[in-house]
Amino acid sequence: MFTRISSLAITLLLTACGPAAEDAAPQAKAETIWCGLGGATELAQDCTLERGSEEGRQAFVVRHPDGKFRRLVASADGQNLMAADGAEQSQSALKQDRWEVILGDDRYVVPVKADAPKP
Repeated sequence: MFTRISSLAITLLLTACGPAAEDAAPQAKAETIWCGLGGATELAQDCTLERGSEEGRQAFVVRHPDGKFRRLVASADGQNLMAADGAEQSQSALKQDRWEVILGDDRYVVPVKADAPKP
């Protein structure tokens, strides 16, 4: 009986010393991207970008410093990024290694690949 209790105690101690469940899950690394928010004339590296996929196409979440966000999805031909939801239409163009996107009063520079050079 003492052996069973000792084994259980050791197992509990080892489990307690391991990483927490939320620490063990892989985290998506957010990239810092250039953006101009609220009609700003200058771009700054103030937004973050999360990559994913939606229905077989590249999808993105752009997060603003104030907590707001925009969801974008690549067109079927990969030439444009479109608003994934909402009433506003996006304007965008693929320029070499990045998309340049206008959505409402906001502008974004979204690298095609995570390791693309900064503009």
